[in-house]
Amino acid sequence: MEVSGFTFLRNGIVNGYPFEESIRSILPLCDEFIAVIGQSDDDTLERVRAIDDPKIKIVETLWNEKMHDRGFIYGQQKMIGLYHCTGDWAFYLEGDEVLLEDELATLQATMEKYVDDPD
Repeated sequence: MEVSGFTFLRNGIVNGYPFEESIRSILPLCDEFIAVIGQSDDDTLERVRAIDDPKIKIVETLWNEKMHDRGFIYGQQKMIGLYHCTGDWAFYLEGDEVLLEDELATLQATMEKYVDDPD
């Protein structure tokens, strides 16, 4: 069973997101982690790179500002991340969400249990 984690970020530092902690919290569960990073006014991209884990694959994007209406840009960025996932499971985690260590074993067991269940 392969697990892909993914997120999208832009201006994570400016917006005060604990994205480094978020990414680190899911890495033990993942075989790969896709970080879709929009062009930022801060060091978000550099901070994600500094995590320095071979599981992390960075996809740099340029946001279309005309798509902010009703959150379309967020949907687009999520889909870019999902498109790059190769695992049996794709686990989306927002930049302000953190998994607790004691949740990982339960999540792993549940994914293993249902990996071949099409429902």
